[in-house]
Amino acid sequence: MKRWMRIVGWIVVGLTSLFYIQSGIQKLAGTEEMIRHFQEIGYPDWSRILIGLVEIAGAVLLVWPRLTLYAATALGLLMIGAVVSELSAGQGFGTLMAAQWLVVLVLIAGVRLRIVFQSKSKSKRVESHA
Repeated sequence: MKRWMRIVGWIVVGLTSLFYIQSGIQKLAGTEEMIRHFQEIGYPDWSRILIGLVEIAGAVLLVWPRLTLYAATALGLLMIGAVVSELSAGQGFGTLMAAQWLVVLVLIAGVRLRIVFQSKSKSKRVESHA
């Protein structure tokens, strides 16, 4: 993979991580906006805290190369839940935001999966020539 593509990829991962850290902190801090939002979609207050913790953990693990794929997958599953919740509650803009981050996480996971498969196929080629 070209160097500039890796740099752009890690910038996307870093910005995504920052978004989830910020979002998780808002949920844990219990901002008025987050409390109101979770009430509007019908979730109990403890779910806001749990989701905030998962977002922060996922954000931290996202920037760890060996765990990027797993973190993107976990956050993606969280975003699938967010899309379904937002749609069920009739939240148009919220659905768009969750869907946007779902797409970003699918792209991150896809690229990381491709890198993993490429490195495995390279190591198999080296073993077969040895």
